[in-house]
Amino acid sequence: MRCAGSSCSVLTRWSRRTCAVRGRIRPGAAGAGRRRARRRRDFRGFYFDTALSSSPAALPTLLAFARPGHVLFGSDWPFAPAAAGQYFTNGLDSGVGPGTLSAVNRTNAEALFPRLAGAPTPAPARPLPVRLRQSAQRAGAHLFFKLIQPGTN
Repeated sequence: MRCAGSSCSVLTRWSRRTCAVRGRIRPGAAGAGRRRARRRRDFRGFYFDTALSSSPAALPTLLAFARPGHVLFGSDWPFAPAAAGQYFTNGLDSGVGPGTLSAVNRTNAEALFPRLAGAPTPAPARPLPVRLRQSAQRAGAHLFFKLIQPGTN
C-alpha cells in the first residue's frame, strides 16, 4: 500500500533516474514509449491510500490514475496533526460521489481482504470491572493525546 501523497512523485523520479542511469529509455529510442507505458501500467496497479491526499487537486488525480478498486481510505494519524487528518477526510467526504466514497471507505478494502468483509460478530459482554478499567484507560489515553496535540477534540 502506498500513500498517494508521496508515492507518485517518488516513483516517477525513481523511474526516470533508473532509466537514465541504465540508458534504457532515451527519447526517440525504439520501444521507449512501450516501456514508459508498461511502467505507468505497473504503477497504476499499486494500492493507494488517501492519507493526506484528499485535497481538491490531489484526489481527482489519484482517482484518475489508480486502477478502479485500488484506492482505500487511510490516514497518517498520529504522525500528522489531527487537524490535517480532519481536513483531508472532509475533502474525501465532499469531493467524490456516494458510490466512490463507499468504495474508498469500505468496498475496495473488502475486495482486497475478503476475510474481513463478513458481518462483524458481536463481542461477548464483559464483566463490569473490566469495562470500568477499559473506560478509565481510554479516558487516560484521550487526555494524553490532548496534551500532545492541543486543540483536538
